[in-house]
Amino acid sequence: MDTGTRLGRFLFSELFLKEDEKTWKDATGARKFLAHPMVGTTFLVVVGCILGGLSLSQIWGLFGAANQLLAGIALMAVCTWLGQAGKNNKMFYVPMVFMLAATLCSLLITVKNKIVMIGAGQALWGDWFQLIFAAAMAILALFLVAEGIQTFKKQKLSKASA
Repeated sequence: MDTGTRLGRFLFSELFLKEDEKTWKDATGARKFLAHPMVGTTFLVVVGCILGGLSLSQIWGLFGAANQLLAGIALMAVCTWLGQAGKNNKMFYVPMVFMLAATLCSLLITVKNKIVMIGAGQALWGDWFQLIFAAAMAILALFLVAEGIQTFKKQKLSKASA
């Protein structure tokens, strides 16, 4: 648990640091507060306690979606790396698009269902938790997909000009 919290804290802090900033001390304003190790640790411990209070059936779907999303992002990373190296990366396009599309559809359906459940007044706190995390995963994945598309376009333009 110590190692997982420590690594999570580092990752959480890096979300709020610019490329030229090495630690939270180099940041300014709200980013300095959010990148502080205590803020990241507190956030991760609270999330861990919430996850510990949920039953396995409530988090299993999100765990599966996160796992599939990671697979799609890994395919995108390998595809990008091969493109940067000048190698053929086309064999990764179909599985990458399939994994990302299927997972994003699943997350968006989960978000829609949780919103309907909350709107009907039938939601428990676990449903709110699932809504927040499913929406966060979908939004972050869309940002990564947009960056991947930009990278693929740059690679295509550089190949065309070469």
